[in-house]
Amino acid sequence: MTDIKIRALEDDDFEEASRMIFHTFYKYIMPTYTTEGIEFFRDTTSAMSFKMNTFDGSIVLWGAFDGDVLCGVLGSRGTNHICLFFTHKDYMGKGVGKKLFSHFLSLADKSDKITVNASDYGIPIYEKLGFEVVGERYEDHGTVHTPMEYRRAE
Repeated sequence: MTDIKIRALEDDDFEEASRMIFHTFYKYIMPTYTTEGIEFFRDTTSAMSFKMNTFDGSIVLWGAFDGDVLCGVLGSRGTNHICLFFTHKDYMGKGVGKKLFSHFLSLADKSDKITVNASDYGIPIYEKLGFEVVGERYEDHGTVHTPMEYRRAE
């Protein structure tokens, strides 16, 4: 693996990002979602949804690239809420997610906590990054989440 580069995703990246996210979702997260949740997730992570939501500023998407290969995506709503965080299966455990998260932290509002609503699969990954569970698991649109927070070291 060469040096991973992080950059904002652009319109030309959205199809590939959507495909990579859904493949990871399908393998690791989908079993905990209802049919409604799977459709909701598919719709909100489509290339068209990415185009609309980045255009109006609802979300910001960053990609991790190994050369020309998109190997990870992190999305945020506002400056401190992670709404998407996926790594390509061939790059899991190789520091791609940690590099994306470090980039996000460098841009986040330092005066506020970082939040995420984690999937069951994501909870241990976020815990390794320093997040703590702060609420009960809940269902929304057929998707399941557990609220978590990252508090910077004082």
